[in-house]
Amino acid sequence: MRLKIRVNLHKTEDIPFNYQYQMHSALYSLIRKSSSEYSAFLHDTGFIDEKKNLKLFTFSKCYFPIRKLTKYGFSKVNNFELFFSTPIEKSFEHLILGIFSDQTLILQFGRRQISCFIENVETLPIPKYSKEMTFTCLSPIAIACNDDNYSGKHYLDYMKPDEKPKFVEGIKSNLMRKYRIIKTEEYTRTDDCEFSFDPEYIVKRQGKIKKNITFKDNRIIAMEAPFAIQANSELIKIGYECGFGSENSAGFGMVEVVKSERQK
Repeated sequence: MRLKIRVNLHKTEDIPFNYQYQMHSALYSLIRKSSSEYSAFLHDTGFIDEKKNLKLFTFSKCYFPIRKLTKYGFSKVNNFELFFSTPIEKSFEHLILGIFSDQTLILQFGRRQISCFIENVETLPIPKYSKEMTFTCLSPIAIACNDDNYSGKHYLDYMKPDEKPKFVEGIKSNLMRKYRIIKTEEYTRTDDCEFSFDPEYIVKRQGKIKKNITFKDNRIIAMEAPFAIQANSELIKIGYECGFGSENSAGFGMVEVVKSERQK
């Protein structure tokens, strides 16, 4: 289930590059307007698998049609669009109800508050899934792992030869974990899962597909490029609905279909 949300600001504002935490909090606030109990469940507990707490929703970058870039962020913003996706019906319903309770979205940057009016909400059609699909990123993809060489959480860099296989394996294991939660059963199929970012795009970008994003006090490294994936269509569907990779509820891993096997 996927929404396209169009937002107008009450006045022209400057928005810093790192706004994902503020948008994450704003979406929780919308859900809380419908159900404070369900919002608390998502935030504090979520859906647990092997001690991993997943929220099973994701959202895109904000798309600013009118803005000016500065070294600090986006200047003179007066409207934007973003996308929200989840396979969990309750999350979808409570967000919708929260939106229509007063159609206000608040981004809080320290003492500065940006008030936005939600002008339009559109439910998007469900794509046709196949075992081989191509996607473009609506938000960058992060893969977190625990590495003894690093203190705390480490984010894998697809462009490093020694980390690329781990990144691809992280995509697969993350999809299988989400499958276990959503389907309440183990993923037992033996299909291979192949994943690769578009090499032509990487060459065009001179290998610069890495994004460094600060989420609250955490620095997250993520990759942003078109990619192809071959896997069971159920896993691909889960990636499309929940987001690919880690930190989906922080605004990572949301994608849009470019091409599927059936569209060739």
